[in-house]
Amino acid sequence: MMRTAFYNANVYTADRDRPKTESFAVEDGRFCFVGSAAELPECDERIDLGGACVIPGLIDSHCHMFAGIMQTVADMLFVKQTVRPENLGETLKSLLEESPTPDGKTITAMGIDLTVGDFSAVNIDCVFPDRPVQVFSFDGHALLLNTKAMERLGLNRDTPDPSENSYYVRNDRGDPTGLVIEIEAMRPCKALIKAPTPEECYQALVQLAGAYSALGYTGLFEAMSFDDGNEDVLKALQKLDSEGGLPLRVSTSFGYSGEELLPIREVMSLMKRNRQQYNSGNVRHETLKMITDGTVEEHSALLWEPYADQPENSGSENLTPEELCRAAKLAAEEGYSVHIHAIGDKAVTRALDALCGLRCAGTKTIAHNQLYKETDIRRMLDAGDIFFQTTPHWAVNDGYTLGYLGQERYGRQFRIGTMVRGGACVTFGSDSCLEPDTADPFLGMFYACTRGNGELCSEECLGPESETIGRLEALEAYTVNCARQMGLETETGSIVSGKSADFVITDRDVIGCPLGELREAKAVQTWFRGNRVV
Repeated sequence: MMRTAFYNANVYTADRDRPKTESFAVEDGRFCFVGSAAELPECDERIDLGGACVIPGLIDSHCHMFAGIMQTVADMLFVKQTVRPENLGETLKSLLEESPTPDGKTITAMGIDLTVGDFSAVNIDCVFPDRPVQVFSFDGHALLLNTKAMERLGLNRDTPDPSENSYYVRNDRGDPTGLVIEIEAMRPCKALIKAPTPEECYQALVQLAGAYSALGYTGLFEAMSFDDGNEDVLKALQKLDSEGGLPLRVSTSFGYSGEELLPIREVMSLMKRNRQQYNSGNVRHETLKMITDGTVEEHSALLWEPYADQPENSGSENLTPEELCRAAKLAAEEGYSVHIHAIGDKAVTRALDALCGLRCAGTKTIAHNQLYKETDIRRMLDAGDIFFQTTPHWAVNDGYTLGYLGQERYGRQFRIGTMVRGGACVTFGSDSCLEPDTADPFLGMFYACTRGNGELCSEECLGPESETIGRLEALEAYTVNCARQMGLETETGSIVSGKSADFVITDRDVIGCPLGELREAKAVQTWFRGNRVV
């Protein structure tokens, strides 16, 4: 077996026993030595890195890579978040001219903020009256249909709302306006997009995995991978891995949305099938995913006190406390990990009620964590075994959240620094499929390290400065902590002898460079299991 030495580098290991060194060696896909150049063992090959920065392979702790399959098949267009209602039709027309979608195919777009302005089907009908169009919001919790799309779906005044928390916005006459709020009501709209064939799934996964590798990722947690028995993606992923074409580890999840949609016993049965039939070398199907609430943007995040601009509304409770606790307990008994979406402070309370004290062979994670009651911060820290997952890119000022939450709640969002100092295991993820901003891990590190820093980012970064963390802590949140969340801490996540040789060479010293430069950092080489994949 060939042993290769890498030396003359700034190696940040994400290992607190040896946070920085200058060389390492790789043999048979694993680190066989980490230490000083003077201690390097005899090697068959020596690679001088010329002072380059090396970090562990990055891991996205909460993403939606599989949504990228549908985006690819649908020829999805990407609309800027700031596009307003009166400009939407012409914006879509311009994008379509640049990237034509075949005639007869639904025009599908994503990225817009549907909460700012009075959006309705007429904003699209004025340009596309005879072709179905659907536009997803940037947060994935709302979409806008034109009239032709509603006709195709049979959506009209007689169509019932799935629930009071997920519904079709209607005008004074009771007719749907085209705006669809939350996942349950959005689910039937999937019929507007042709289901991908097995070959399309496979080819899309090849492209997506390569794109993640190019960003420096060697692992990811796919949140809400499945909520039914569809096996095409599972088969394509297994095929890609068996052929040696998967350049990163993928951990998937299965979604539970309440007893009315799919009872938890049936969910457990499907999860067991997935684990038995589709686990492979780099792929694990080991997590139950649940969504307790919506988002602040859609006024559906579950709050203890009403929204400042909607005093009659405190958000949506997607699962009852009984459903949440029972599902978590059953999943834990079967040895699965439990991953719970919770954005509002009351949703966090519900998630903590389900997870605190739960005996679980897997891991327990609360995802997003936008708002916390002070008493629940203490509960989270005292529990000691619940992962605090979030997206640092969201910790930025915007023009609307202050009005939704009010000043007091606005000032206590995303308590990352508090959690890190308190000893919680914090993990960072994109909550997207290669969305240009949130998929960039170095931009995420920058935001986590510059909270409220007016000198570096003017009014962009959300305060307070007390929620800032250090760069080594941010690196841990994208590496070793994520590996722990996925149950892979003995295999990857840090540059330690014996672990898989997953590492990234960057274009600058991401720990030592001026902080303002961190947001511009890029991966120039990505290595997975000792092989260069980018």
